[in-house]
Amino acid sequence: MKHLTKLLSTLTLLVAFSTAMIAQDASAASLYNDGLAKLKAKDYETALGLFEQALAAVDTTSETDLKVRELAQNNGAKVAYSVGGAARKAEDWEKALEAYETGIAMNETFYANYVGRAQTLDGMGKEVEAVSAFVNAGMMAEKSPKTASKAEQFYGKAESYSGIAYGKGEYDQAIELAQAFLEKKETADAYYYLAASQFKNGSASDALPNATKASEMAVEMEVEDAGKYHMMQGEIHEALGQTGDAIAAYQKISGGKYAERAKYKIDQLNK
Repeated sequence: MKHLTKLLSTLTLLVAFSTAMIAQDASAASLYNDGLAKLKAKDYETALGLFEQALAAVDTTSETDLKVRELAQNNGAKVAYSVGGAARKAEDWEKALEAYETGIAMNETFYANYVGRAQTLDGMGKEVEAVSAFVNAGMMAEKSPKTASKAEQFYGKAESYSGIAYGKGEYDQAIELAQAFLEKKETADAYYYLAASQFKNGSASDALPNATKASEMAVEMEVEDAGKYHMMQGEIHEALGQTGDAIAAYQKISGGKYAERAKYKIDQLNK
């Protein structure tokens, strides 16, 4: 009986050793094919792991392996998006974030993982990081003619965070969110909410250059009604006692919803 037990133990060790050696010697192509089979079976998590193993096993001196690498990167990024989406739906934020970041590492040109990453950060309440992530998604979408039309949607989402915070009276948060956006992309609205929040916080001198930039960009971009940008610039000049500059800013408003208010301001300052 002891000999039988010893024999079975030895066989178990040999099988385990053989299995380990087979896994160790598995080629990038075989690992990729296994991953592809799991992908077709919709076993996305296992497929993702196999694609990662395939990439790790690539021999860069082999033309076949280089082709396998390209396929594993492309399919791996798509599978990572599926894994991340399922985890995000279950509100398993850390798992979702890890999946999206794995996908980005596999193929940095696949914009969908940037979107998933941004949505996950938003779900985690990490709004400042989400702003940057949405801008990154827009920039990546912009690089392909097939997805370029989606870029403005992501930029708009990133830009909206500071406006929402401003509307809630959360001026410190609005400043941080606007600055996060402006680190990657400049728009009139981002400068507007940064300046408006600084002004509301009592920092007119800090707000002025940003209000001026917002006003200038609104003109450059031919915004339909640039009155709100000029109005804010004028009010900040006025608060700083710069009457001439305030009047000049108000005079830029020739029509639209701010025209009557601007005219009243000019009349009062000219008295």
